Amino acid sequence: MLSDSLDVALRLARDACREVMRVYAGDDLGEVRKSDGSPVTAADLAANAVILQGLKRYFPSDLVLSEETPFDTTQALGRRVWMVDPVDGTQDFVQRTGDFAVMIGLCISGRPALGVVAAPALGRTWFGGPGMGAFEETATGRRALTLVPPSADRPLRAVVSRTHRPAGLDAVIEALGQRVESVPRGGVGVKVGLVLSGEADFYLHPSPGTHVWDCCAPEAIMAAAGGALSDAHGVPIAYDPTVTANPRGVLAAEATLHARLAPLVPARGPARS
Repeated sequence: MLSDSLDVALRLARDACREVMRVYAGDDLGEVRKSDGSPVTAADLAANAVILQGLKRYFPSDLVLSEETPFDTTQALGRRVWMVDPVDGTQDFVQRTGDFAVMIGLCISGRPALGVVAAPALGRTWFGGPGMGAFEETATGRRALTLVPPSADRPLRAVVSRTHRPAGLDAVIEALGQRVESVPRGGVGVKVGLVLSGEADFYLHPSPGTHVWDCCAPEAIMAAAGGALSDAHGVPIAYDPTVTANPRGVLAAEATLHARLAPLVPARGPARS
């Protein structure tokens, strides 16, 4: 049953979070730079090992795509492909903002079927999938998540990067013709989590820079909560493990708001991520 797969993903995310927080509590994060200039830490590698070992144990026939492990593009692709980001928001981890998450998603026949986004420094875990519901778990318990259209009598809240204003956002705001407040945070998973929890109305990143492992788990949970996550122009993301880059950005929102926003995103923009 798919619910059993979700239970396993939750257990592995919790185990990975313990490894992440063990590193986070120390003085040396073990930070190095990958060939593309992005950071990787001892926490990324420790969480990756926990998750990959667990998935191999419980689902030996499934394929696994992880940001931190080379993927064999010559192997035959099956129906089930796990997409893992051991630490989403590594730069926020390094900067100790708390806005980072362990993300585990499962695609079945190319579509997100379940996801876990666990933000251990925030004490928040979002999880679920179509047909299973969407939930947030904290130290005080678990609650179901259902997105509703935003009220017209207040400004919209856009969760955005802490470090730069996303290209194209101002054009969308102008086209909307209503006030939009910015909520600056870090990490794709945390940003989508705030939309799921009703603390923001939408997440828009209309530039390149994300990958399928950034989007799989959040999309599954958004769909279960009555929302939508797509590329910035409303086109479904192609979850192909052999082509991981998502060059057309990300848009996540409650379904009716998503349908309003997607046509307003400029067709072309700077390549800044």
